[in-house]
Amino acid sequence: MSDKPLKFAIFLSLILSLVAFWDHQITSYLKDFVVLIHEICHASAALFTGGMVKGIALHGNEGGETIAIPASFRGSFILVVSAGYIGSSLVGGLLLKSGFSGHNARQTLILFGLLLITVSVLYSKLGELAYFTGIFWGLGILVTGMLGESISILALVFLGTSISLYSIYDLSDFADKLPETDAGILAYWMSGLSPEDLNAEETPVAVLFLGYLIASLWSLLSIGIIYYFLKGSLHEHRHEEDHTATNALDSFERFPGDLSPEAKLWLEKRGVDPESGVVIPPNLLFDLPPKDN
Repeated sequence: MSDKPLKFAIFLSLILSLVAFWDHQITSYLKDFVVLIHEICHASAALFTGGMVKGIALHGNEGGETIAIPASFRGSFILVVSAGYIGSSLVGGLLLKSGFSGHNARQTLILFGLLLITVSVLYSKLGELAYFTGIFWGLGILVTGMLGESISILALVFLGTSISLYSIYDLSDFADKLPETDAGILAYWMSGLSPEDLNAEETPVAVLFLGYLIASLWSLLSIGIIYYFLKGSLHEHRHEEDHTATNALDSFERFPGDLSPEAKLWLEKRGVDPESGVVIPPNLLFDLPPKDN
């Protein structure tokens, strides 16, 4: 029997639990973790586009910052700023896909933990919140990956759900404090305004328009990315189940020679395909893929 319904039930339960307790003190360490992933995505985009990363910091209030010098080409700043939410969606979706499929769950979790520790050591200051968050979660993920495949799968689903939910849930900040968000920063930059304008009491109309447009685009992309990975993992698993059932069917012994009509009728009444001569166990009848006409 497939454990896919159980994993999907865990996924939905995690979403409801995280939404219900997101503002509770108990989730403060989890929020620091997902914010760190958000900042790591900014830093990764800067490095991949040829820029430099000076440091990563967390402020403990669901806020953080990545001090980076983007590459010289104009589009690099757009990629680096956009990578926070879009990158978090990609990371969450990939972890969810790995957890649902169950492929190399332990290896994926161990590599993720090692990456988290490495980035924290290289780009966060010793003794600061970002450093402790990366080391704490990295070691925890690393140890979890060494405990076995089943617990690694559950951990991937939990981490993927948490990161994916944050990448969508945190977009609500755009509604009440747009100038302080990544979308607001990008909107100011695209409007050609100076950094001093960020401290202005009133946000220019052009910045508001661009900011909400950028935020809407990021929201749609984030939701689309997560949906793509979830849908892909479900279809992939269903295909594997059909393939397994077909292989099981082919492994049964076939009857040699032709059968008389009476014998075919007798076999049909007992769950045997008279055309292929395949003996089908009763417990497999409910799991077989539909036969093409």
